[in-house]
Amino acid sequence: MDWLGIGVLILAIGFAVLVVLLIPVLKKLTETLDNTAKTISQAEKSLDDITSETKLVLYNANETLMDVNHKVSKLDPLFDVVEDAGQATHHLTETLADYTGAKMDEVKTGAEVGRQKNLKGFVRGVALMYYLRKANKKRKGQAAEAKVKVTVKEDI
Repeated sequence: MDWLGIGVLILAIGFAVLVVLLIPVLKKLTETLDNTAKTISQAEKSLDDITSETKLVLYNANETLMDVNHKVSKLDPLFDVVEDAGQATHHLTETLADYTGAKMDEVKTGAEVGRQKNLKGFVRGVALMYYLRKANKKRKGQAAEAKVKVTVKEDI
């Protein structure tokens, strides 16, 4: 044999050994790829199921949202009524506070008059009542004058 034949024989034996050693590795690779294909197939089926369920959930959520929006729009007039009632109550409370403040100022002024004149006890209470009655008559007189002025202006 010559050297070329011996080299080719050694290469052939090495190749045969390599093929024999790679057979189990290739079988394991085939099994792994088969399992991967099965897993991907199952994942696709699961994904299809999840997608259909998600579509159903989104549809129901949209229906519910539309229903809630419709019902809330029906409540808008009620909220308007509540707002109007709140504003009316606020105006009433403000008017009462102004009236009470004015009366309180009159009482303070009457009490100050009693204090300045150095009145004590029951006499001081009577003086306060007298002052408040006098202030009330004065206010009624002013209101009557204002009414007369309005009537005179209307006649002209």
